[in-house]
Formats: sequence, structure tokens, C-alpha cells
Amino acid sequence: MKNKIKFKIGEFSKLCQVTVKTLRYYEEVGLLVPVEMDEWTGYRYDNISQLRRMNRIVCLKQLGFSLEEIGELLEDGRSYPNPDQLKRKVESCKQ
Repeated sequence: MKNKIKFKIGEFSKLCQVTVKTLRYYEEVGLLVPVEMDEWTGYRYDNISQLRRMNRIVCLKQLGFSLEEIGELLEDGRSYPNPDQLKRKVESCKQ
């Protein structure tokens, strides 16, 4: 099976170089939902395929996009903003 390896939240946070608190918040706002939740322990599990999405989130955040804007981009099925969106973001950052 593809992407069989599961990571607990602490392991995944180290891979992504973000805090556990950040991962929990991203789950809360719907940006990065765990692939599995253990019904008995409540542990969340992520897998390697989510690393790509997390990298996109981090990259867009570093470019100055808000979490809401990132959510909209990812919801629309796009990985990255189009050139017009980037241009507007650069202009707003300059101001």
C-alpha cells in the first residue's frame, strides 16, 4: 500500500519543522487534517503525503499569505498562487 508509514504528531512536527501547537491549530482551521485518528487513544496520525501540503502552507505563509488565503488557495485545488495574486501580495507587503 502507498504511504503506509504513519507519524504521531510529535514526529510529524519534527519532520515539518513546526510546533505541535501549529499542527493542532492547522487541523482546527481545516488546513491540515490528520489521515487517521485513533478512536481509543485520540492520537492523530499523519503520513508522508501530507508533508507536501505542509510545505506549501509554510511557503505561502513565508510569502505573506494569511491562513485564510492559504486555505482558499488549497481549497480551489491550486498548489500556489497565480502571478496576479503574487503581484498583489508583494504590493500589499510594500505598503
